[in-house]
Amino acid sequence: MRLLVCGGLVGCALLGCSGSSDDGFSLMTGPVFPAEVAEWTSDGPDEIYDTESIFAYIDGHAEVYLAYGMKKCVSRRYLTADSDAEIVVDLFEMASPADAFGVFSHDRGGEEVAVGQGGIFRHGWLSFWKGSWYGSIYSSGGDEGSRQAVIELGLAVAEALEGIGAVPTLVGRMPAEGLDPATVCYLRSPQILNAHVFVGDDNLFGLGPDVETVVGKYDLGGTTGHLVLVRYPDETVAATVESRIREQGDGSDARPSILIGRNGVLLAAVVGAESGEDGEALLEAALGGGA
Repeated sequence: MRLLVCGGLVGCALLGCSGSSDDGFSLMTGPVFPAEVAEWTSDGPDEIYDTESIFAYIDGHAEVYLAYGMKKCVSRRYLTADSDAEIVVDLFEMASPADAFGVFSHDRGGEEVAVGQGGIFRHGWLSFWKGSWYGSIYSSGGDEGSRQAVIELGLAVAEALEGIGAVPTLVGRMPAEGLDPATVCYLRSPQILNAHVFVGDDNLFGLGPDVETVVGKYDLGGTTGHLVLVRYPDETVAATVESRIREQGDGSDARPSILIGRNGVLLAAVVGAESGEDGEALLEAALGGGA
């Protein structure tokens, strides 16, 4: 999946650009995107997309960004005289630093690079996050020169972004033993959860904008399972969801087996564990210490 980057790096006042430039956008001044990097030169004005026009730009993946509270996306394209390749820079302003981290965590397979507060490079695509921004830079060229240009653009873009965001505290509650760090994803949407581990089409965990969730894959004594940690706004909601999962998370054809535990507003579930003993041990480790 290609997650595009939009540029909060804007060399124009965001007026007269394609996309949208209504009063919902906070105008940005000063050159944020560099005019050129190595032999790559900026091609035309920035394009700006809102929560409606983003569908015309990103066919099939706009829902991912909207699930994390996307506010706007700014995009710029770079060309080189040496080939027909292009580099596209997209920078997305999300609802919060936690949501920017969440988009970044949705796909973390690849080589870690020191860009922004966390960067990943793979197959010509760089993704990173910083503050409330998620960045994506993609090159259609596959040579080392385009790779270096993508990294340099990422460094320049991230440096120009103000603010530092904190990794959501719920992420730190994931027990380290047996965890594959590259699989840890922060989310609020049932659709995003199902993309990482299918639990059913009926929003079994009651996820929504005010419900923080983290999922990650674990090695459980030679088999694998997923831990889902959810923090609810109050204990009544958490208890209601716990009861529903205990009734329905029975390993039927509609969903995998689910082991469940709760400590106050914090609910933990191990999905797909073949060993109940290993699953219960993971629940205990995740819930120790309360919410």
